[in-house]
Amino acid sequence: MTISLPALLARSATLVLLVMSSGCYWENWTGTESVEPEYLVQPENAAQLVDYVGRATRAGKRVRMTGSGHSASEVAITREVLFTPEKLNKPLQLDRRRLRDSDDPALARVMSGITVKDLNAFLDARGRALINMGGYDGQTIAGVMMTATHGSGLDYGPMADQIVSLQVVGEGGRMMQIEPDDGITNPATWPGYLEENSRIPVQLIQDDDAFNAARVAIGSMGVVYAVTLTTDRKFWLREVRWKTTWEELTAPGGAITRLLAGQSVYADRRSPEHFELQYSPYANDAGTHTVLVTERHRSYDPLPEQPQAERGQPGTEFVSGLITVFEKPLAWILSTFPGLARTILETTLDTQQDDNFTNVSYKVFNIGVVNYTDAIAIEAAFDLQDTVAAIERSFVLAESLFAQGIPHTGPIAVRFVKSTDNFIAMQQGRDSMFMEVIMLSDTNGSQELLKAYQRTMRNEFSARPHWGLDLKLLQSEAEAWALYPKWNDWMVQYRRFNRGTFDGKVTDRLGISVRPR
Repeated sequence: MTISLPALLARSATLVLLVMSSGCYWENWTGTESVEPEYLVQPENAAQLVDYVGRATRAGKRVRMTGSGHSASEVAITREVLFTPEKLNKPLQLDRRRLRDSDDPALARVMSGITVKDLNAFLDARGRALINMGGYDGQTIAGVMMTATHGSGLDYGPMADQIVSLQVVGEGGRMMQIEPDDGITNPATWPGYLEENSRIPVQLIQDDDAFNAARVAIGSMGVVYAVTLTTDRKFWLREVRWKTTWEELTAPGGAITRLLAGQSVYADRRSPEHFELQYSPYANDAGTHTVLVTERHRSYDPLPEQPQAERGQPGTEFVSGLITVFEKPLAWILSTFPGLARTILETTLDTQQDDNFTNVSYKVFNIGVVNYTDAIAIEAAFDLQDTVAAIERSFVLAESLFAQGIPHTGPIAVRFVKSTDNFIAMQQGRDSMFMEVIMLSDTNGSQELLKAYQRTMRNEFSARPHWGLDLKLLQSEAEAWALYPKWNDWMVQYRRFNRGTFDGKVTDRLGISVRPR
């Protein structure tokens, strides 16, 4: 049930607002977090957003904006004023008279609630494309930005790095446009108001520290109204998936050995721009560990646009769909007969092999129907040089958990991502290896397994948990500070832009809320 916030906030701004309905309810996609906020609202435009935030600020209420609910953590929620982004979902005009380079064809401006899927369609129609993206397209652009969500490839940072300017509604309903020192906007031609509504003043802030804090701010420095991205020309991808072993990849001259040495992945052929792994943490009958390598090669010349049904081995898409539909019986089978996990993981890797799948970029980046499996995942970012030690530690940990009757129900995924300047992005300051551990939601011991991975990898490798794929691992500011060298720099900006209105459950957990509840 959506409540009319203007009606509820029409009282004196200093009056403590009352809970008006028990019908307000929000739950994330995985069911790991839910909340009954006092006010649940869908802003439709900038004027509403400015008005709502201003009134909430004056009433002393907390404000958060969710994305599409794909974060497993409580990063986006509050029990007070909760905005949802469904109606802030449109492309916007970019006033090029405001820019330093009015002819830059790479720039595109959109509302914060547009999904990656709709953004792809908008860009594609204009001969443009996202530079990189993750394996799913249902998230909002602000959601992937705020949590440092990423794709793969050591030439590419998190998706937040594609954002070059963001318009944020801050304390009191003040609209700000935040950019780096040398941002895209020309201060000499800056008119001081919003493109869509000249009655809304906008403060231009060109400040590296503010920008590096705001792009990945876990929703705690204001509500994002719109972003401007830099994009690429439309391109296609050729995907190749082949099976090998971990032992071969890490042998002298192997792909992982070369990658960690700063060399091209392959010595004898073209190396892919995007390089990912999936592996079974269990030894196979030969005593080695099976790895599925995914490599993707970019092409600005059109390639055949194959249907998803032709991806992987014959029937792979159908089988993936069955797993999505029959997830609960499969979870029961694995809980009852955990020994089957080893075989199922090997089969899962086998079926994805493919020597050539081509399509437009975003249709290859998106991994397809398997995204809709009822599963829960955690992900952590490691220093790239810890790749071998961390993956081999997972072999030992998996066997230990298996001995307790807790099996893995999916392969472990690995992606390599370029470092970023964003202060609290998981990739901050170091090229990173991301390890994603995925479990069917109803499998016995799934939470225990995921938490064991989080604790072990943080304690032994200083792995940083993904802000959106996290089971509340970090419980204090000291723990966050230990993982993020720029944490104090982020806190300076957090205190600059948040006086308590943008506190939330995640800031309470970390002990950094300005006005703790």
